[in-house]
Amino acid sequence: METKEDIKSRHLSILVILLVGSLLLVLTSVYILKTLSIIYGLGVGGIVQSSTDNAPVSSVLQVYAGSLASIHTGILEAYVIFLISIGLAGAAFLMFIRRYDRNLGSLSRFTIAHASLTFVFVLLFFIILSDFSASFDTYYVYFAYAGIAICFLVDAYLELSIRRPSPKTAKARRTISIDPSTPYSNLVTLQDELFPNMYGHMRIVDKHFNSSALGNLHRAMEKSITNFTKITILTSGEMLDSDFNSNLSDFRNEITGAGIDLEVRLMEDKDAVAQHERLLLDDKNAYKIPPFNIINKRSEHITKINFDEANRRFMHLYGRAMKLENYSLKQSRGGKTGDGAPAT
Repeated sequence: METKEDIKSRHLSILVILLVGSLLLVLTSVYILKTLSIIYGLGVGGIVQSSTDNAPVSSVLQVYAGSLASIHTGILEAYVIFLISIGLAGAAFLMFIRRYDRNLGSLSRFTIAHASLTFVFVLLFFIILSDFSASFDTYYVYFAYAGIAICFLVDAYLELSIRRPSPKTAKARRTISIDPSTPYSNLVTLQDELFPNMYGHMRIVDKHFNSSALGNLHRAMEKSITNFTKITILTSGEMLDSDFNSNLSDFRNEITGAGIDLEVRLMEDKDAVAQHERLLLDDKNAYKIPPFNIINKRSEHITKINFDEANRRFMHLYGRAMKLENYSLKQSRGGKTGDGAPAT
């Protein structure tokens, strides 16, 4: 069976190949720009020499002198594909240095952008090639073909890997039962069957999220921490304990070291009262869950629900919620929280 380290190594190798392909396109664009600039200079030089000597343009340079307008257009196109190639290399480099140790789902926005830029590059490349094919060395053109093929194939592979569920994901149950008589086994089930199948931006809506909930979250996601890029928690001030800020700070320091952002917001009072369901979301899935502070002890089910509806609900609550830092500052000044608190 392929281990997590094997998967990381394979992802790294794939992204190295993508970076090489992107750099080949950078070199291709530089070669095109250099070649067109040389032949443009030859054409201009032929005309200047002809004017100086009051003689016809040399037969060797006539083809260039008579095509200055199209060569100039080609140079402008070459500048465009040079900029595109820099964008391709930049996207590949970002994936390489920041994403190679995470699940492929976190690469989706990069692969789509990279594939789109590659497509534009190919269109302009073949336009230039159709007009000036005789001016380019076939050897260098083959390098361009190799870079284009690598970029398209790797982008396609990454995107298919992102969209094709892994065997583990395909077998994941839509419902997980929580037995209050086996709290330890319940937590192991969450570690093995729920959080390993979640990726990207984890979002939690739980109006009673406190230090106990934070501890359960840490234990449940500990084995799958590299799956995530950000955690956003929506809660309320109703059950925040005196140690919550200190525990949250420690938790934030730990996961920041793993490259994960953390944000906690407090729902408006009206929203907190109306929001009875606890929700857990990632980039593609949503679940109805028990309260996190007793998620492994309450006789309930964790059930997969409609992602779009859950995401809309989350975004509505998030847009009206207050950052925990602002709430704490307001409390320290003796202010009151309540309806109409601005979302900041």
